[in-house]
Amino acid sequence: MTYAQYQGSRDQGEPIQLFLFRYGTEAGEYYAYTDHTEEKTVDHGAPLGEITYSPVPIQRGGIESNGTLDKSALRLSTDIGTDLAEIFRVYPPASVVALTIFEGHLDDPDEEFVVIWAGRVVAAQRIKSELALSAEPVSTSLRRPGLRAAYGYGCRHVLYGPKCQANKAAATVSSTVVSINGSAISLAPGWEGAFPPEKFLRGMVEWVTDGGSIDARMIIRVDGDTLSLAGLPNGLSVSDPIDVVLGCNHKAYAEEGGDCQPLHDNILHYGGERWIPLKNPIGTYNNYY
Repeated sequence: MTYAQYQGSRDQGEPIQLFLFRYGTEAGEYYAYTDHTEEKTVDHGAPLGEITYSPVPIQRGGIESNGTLDKSALRLSTDIGTDLAEIFRVYPPASVVALTIFEGHLDDPDEEFVVIWAGRVVAAQRIKSELALSAEPVSTSLRRPGLRAAYGYGCRHVLYGPKCQANKAAATVSSTVVSINGSAISLAPGWEGAFPPEKFLRGMVEWVTDGGSIDARMIIRVDGDTLSLAGLPNGLSVSDPIDVVLGCNHKAYAEEGGDCQPLHDNILHYGGERWIPLKNPIGTYNNYY
């Protein structure tokens, strides 16, 4: 029998749900749970392949499909002791946490599990012994207008992004973690290479997680060989290799203290408006004397 036949049956259906949370850049980085009382292994075919879902107490709210996006958020709750809860502890995840919910029937010999919901987790909250999640479907991307270009002196582009196009590889130095104290890490002496240490302010550190993907934190303070990060470096240990990437103050030239031209040699992609007049041309100021 197919999923539709079991679903339409009065007495043969025994539905279970599978929750697949994907986090990271590698295929094997996921958290798979089921609301069934026993472990369930399902072959989803390419590209997911065979996945084993662990039984955990997990439940979701109702899925609404009324033609609008006004009530599109999906609420979920699970045990705070799951591995999934760790990626939301203290610091937001460095990449998107995608969620796919499958539904099937336990006695279906074909093990047909269909996707009933797909989207991403946008918020997490601890409520006593539970992890409460809020998720939005993929359709909500249709209502995002995108960021508008800002008009100002400073560069509006995201550093190393597609509009900036600064050479990230040339702005990266490699080092080794000497010690970790909360959100501060100490690196081996000489970690800065040929760059002034203060130029790494508002840059980032990157390291490879156990799952093989890259995690990152922004640098908010540089004090000698110690870097203070914007969040705990989860999964990073002493003696691990780490990459440190230069920051940028989004100013253009060296005479104004900028980093774009002297530090990154990237002035052709500068996204600021350096020729904005300092005085109002239609005010009381006379432009001719």
